[in-house]
Amino acid sequence: MPVELREYLFAPLEGHTLAFAITARERGIFSGEARLKQLAGELELEVTWSAPEGYALEPGSCLFRARGTAPAIIRAEEMLLGVIGKPSGVATAAANFVRQARGRIKVVCGAWKKVAPEIRSELRQAIATGGAGIRITDRPFIYLDKNYVRLLGGVEPAVSRARAYDPERVIAVQTRGEGRPIAGEAEAAVRAGAGIIMVDTGHLEDLATVVTAAQQGGWREKVKLAFAGGVTPAGLEEVIAAGADIVDVGRAIIDAPLLDLSLDVEGISL
Repeated sequence: MPVELREYLFAPLEGHTLAFAITARERGIFSGEARLKQLAGELELEVTWSAPEGYALEPGSCLFRARGTAPAIIRAEEMLLGVIGKPSGVATAAANFVRQARGRIKVVCGAWKKVAPEIRSELRQAIATGGAGIRITDRPFIYLDKNYVRLLGGVEPAVSRARAYDPERVIAVQTRGEGRPIAGEAEAAVRAGAGIIMVDTGHLEDLATVVTAAQQGGWREKVKLAFAGGVTPAGLEEVIAAGADIVDVGRAIIDAPLLDLSLDVEGISL
């Protein structure tokens, strides 16, 4: 029976332990520490150092060092980069939005709910590692999206039903101007008891209309106004200028490219 290729190639290294490092090729934020260590254990690697979750990376920064056999190192290159590249890219994108916001608006990303369950927890952690919120508010809340509103017959009955369930929770409701102008829909939701209005149309003019209605109607101080829909770094300033308190960034964070990482053998010892 033919010898397996890697077994043949690495036969001269049998009994040797190889050291390797994972380094960054670009600036970013490291995320995926827990899964990285778990997988390293499954590969029977001896971890000598691992950067903590949220570690700031520069080109050439080391984030992980370990030792193992030659076949284990090759498997590590095939597997380890895959569990940290995407989360680190997402964490970096989230951190860039938070840095750009400079505290003028709360940055959240709820798009982790739309990814495959197999990677959901890692990307949710990555968003948090980057400093963005994973929920629209840190307080206990009930979120009524467009389908809740449709199924329950409009914003007023939807908000009233949610408040009857738990009057202490903040009610957040998604508004799209369906069936009536969006400003009227937002005001109706606030009058019914909503504490957060999500203008989820992607149109800044809708946000501006709701802000104006809130100011003129005397309910601006009673509510937090959120905006979502295709927000990019280039458009963030316009969202802030339009008067939003919260911005929900979707694809610009969750679809961030992999952070460029490299795994390299550093030495061999008997």
